[in-house]
Order: sequence, then structure tokens, then C-alpha cells
Amino acid sequence: MPEEKDPGAEWMLAVQQGDRSAFNSIVETYQAPVFGLLRRLLGSAAVIEDLAQETFIRLWRSRDRYQPRGHLSTFLFRIAYNLALNNIRDRKRKPAGSLPVSPDGELMPIEDSAVATPFEAPDQASWAALVERALQQLPENQRAALVFQHYDDFELAEIGEVLGISPKAAKSLCHRARENMRQLLAPYREAEND
Repeated sequence: MPEEKDPGAEWMLAVQQGDRSAFNSIVETYQAPVFGLLRRLLGSAAVIEDLAQETFIRLWRSRDRYQPRGHLSTFLFRIAYNLALNNIRDRKRKPAGSLPVSPDGELMPIEDSAVATPFEAPDQASWAALVERALQQLPENQRAALVFQHYDDFELAEIGEVLGISPKAAKSLCHRARENMRQLLAPYREAEND
């Protein structure tokens, strides 16, 4: 069975030949998936639009070096993933300016009134928020692996390529991410079953 051609890779080859409209096709086709990936990796961070734009700027700058070794989406998502990871690391280095602090100097948790507590059963809208919040609590590499597998339907080899790990390591990472999500959501499932 012949391998299916990737239109993204073909557009990128056309870009190398000077076809700017092919780059517009890339942006139109991959803009929503890149935004979705960044949103799931970063939560509701205000920088998502800037990072999405930077993703395409970096793709443009790399056009002469691009080699179609796989799907363009894998290459593009690797750029977006690296930018998101850098942003997460930068946020961790910056002090938490206006977070609520208890009288003894401890950071206080921020309550989200839209999300059910473990003592009340969540409705469907709350489940989506709970899943999103749990996803944000995963380590960056687990979050990315899970997003690629469940939201972007990437195969383990593609996940490995984007994350710079083997397919076997990607499988293990996805498994750990699912287990951690299961633990994070367990109190809410128990409340739903009561």
C-alpha cells in the first residue's frame, strides 16, 4: 500500500521554491491545531497567540533547512511544544506576584467556583473543566504526550519524534499520564457514584 502524501510537506517544498501562497495554506490548515495544542499545554495563558505566531515565524525561518522526513504537523508541533516548554519554564522562574498568601506566608489555593468539589458530583460542563485542570497539573512531558495521543491522534512514533524520545518511552509516558489523570480525577468520580 503506497504511503499517503502529506500536503503540509508538499506545501513546505513549494515554499522552498518561493511559493508564498503555499505558506498561507500551511498557516490556514495548521493554525487551529497549533492553537489547540498550545492551549492544552499552557491552559488559558495569555501568551498563546504570541507563541502560535512565533511557531509559524520559526517554521518560515527554517524553510530552507526543512527536509520532508515525516508529516509537517510533527515538525510544526515540535516547534510549538518547545516554545510552550520554554514558556512554562520561564513562568516557573518568575515569582508568583499576586497569589493569595496566608498570614503565615504560605500560598493559599485558588478556588474555581465553576468546578465541582470532590464532595459534589460534577455535571458535564464541570467535567470538562476538571479534566482541563487535571491536565494542567501533569508534568509538562506527560501533558504533551497525552495531548498528542488523545487530542491530536498521534501514533507513538510521532509522539516520540515531537518529544525527542523513543516510541517505547512515549508509550510509557502516555501510560503514566493516564494513571496520573485517573488519580487526579478519582475523588470526583467517587462523588459522582455516591
